[in-house]
Amino acid sequence: MQGLLEHVRRHEAVRLYGPDADEPRLGLVSLNVQGMWPCDLGLALEQRFGILTRVGLHCAPAAHRTLGTLPTGTVRLSVGWFTTREDVDYTAEAVAALAAEAR
Repeated sequence: MQGLLEHVRRHEAVRLYGPDADEPRLGLVSLNVQGMWPCDLGLALEQRFGILTRVGLHCAPAAHRTLGTLPTGTVRLSVGWFTTREDVDYTAEAVAALAAEAR
């Protein structure tokens, strides 16, 4: 998780939501890429890189109203028990590549 946050944070086009990397957090990362709709980012991650995400409001429109991401929502990535460091690095590189293209 830490590597994912640190890597994607370097790109100005990536907007992360939630606690800072040094604060306690769950294995979830919500993000958007400037210049891309969340649904397009999620689709590109799946089709081009084989990375599955959840996009949209995640059954929490009030939370997205607070975050300022209503009505489009965010892209949500989950890091689980079997997620490897290689998975995290690959995902970070994919998000970075798409962020660079979106600029």
